[in-house]
Amino acid sequence: MNIGGLFGSLTPVFFVLALGYLAGKRNTFDADQAAGLSKLALTFALPASLFVSMTEIPKDLLLQQGRLVLALILSHAGLFVVAWLLLRMVKSLSGTASIIYALMLATSATPVFGLAVLEPLLGRTSGGAVGLVALAINLTVPPAVILLEMDAAAAKDQTAAADPSKPSALVTGLNAGLKSPLLWAPILGITVVLLSIHLPAVVASCFELIGSATSGVAVFAVGLVLAAHPVRLSRAVLVGTLARVTVQSAVLFALLHLLHVVSPFAREALVCCSFPLATVVVLFAARYKAVESEAASMLLISTLALIITVPTILWLSH
Repeated sequence: MNIGGLFGSLTPVFFVLALGYLAGKRNTFDADQAAGLSKLALTFALPASLFVSMTEIPKDLLLQQGRLVLALILSHAGLFVVAWLLLRMVKSLSGTASIIYALMLATSATPVFGLAVLEPLLGRTSGGAVGLVALAINLTVPPAVILLEMDAAAAKDQTAAADPSKPSALVTGLNAGLKSPLLWAPILGITVVLLSIHLPAVVASCFELIGSATSGVAVFAVGLVLAAHPVRLSRAVLVGTLARVTVQSAVLFALLHLLHVVSPFAREALVCCSFPLATVVVLFAARYKAVESEAASMLLISTLALIITVPTILWLSH
């Protein structure tokens, strides 16, 4: 393993993360501005980058990724459902907490850290892997939103829950997923490749220009999120962090072997599964008033753990 390359790829990530954290502590950005930066990165910059990355994958290679996509869906959406069913049986984690923790296990901050960490280490092919993982993540979030909305409705009185003017939990969850550019950008990129459509260089350059802002803005926004929440070290936080960086990677590793997956994107996907928990988990925890400090603390610790998880997975998957 190239230690120099690993150090070189992670140092800028932690530098920008620290800048965001310090800016948050100094109140340089208010909550609305921080939310705006996150929206810029995840709604515009990253989808553009993922779209271009997917269009650069050769058609023959893309057609061979069916088993990998199946493994990713099972290790994300499948893991979420299984984790939620198990966690809801724990008395202290019933209700919203079980959904938040299950989502924490089944989703990662790949859209935020993927390109920034993997491209310097493994090259341009990393964009394709990040796109496929982002697709799996965005198939996992809608079921979580549906469950969160149903749980929130159950906590209210029956009159409020039966209000016909309010969209149902199912509709809310599906809208959250289907409206996400992170879902459609990889799909459109895959469609362009499968239809053998040549993307003109000037069009690709347009998407690459906005996409180039992805890594810096996204990581900076995570620093702002971390600065807004107190750090809490507890047994639940430490166990949850350890589970976040190990369980999904282990599940995907087993699925890759069971499904006999042979793909140049498999190694990158394994590394992605060891990334910190998705920032959307912290946002959901704040919105639904459950395990807020725990989610933020796990985001911080699992982000610092990149120093250990990335080289470990790269070594194990060599």
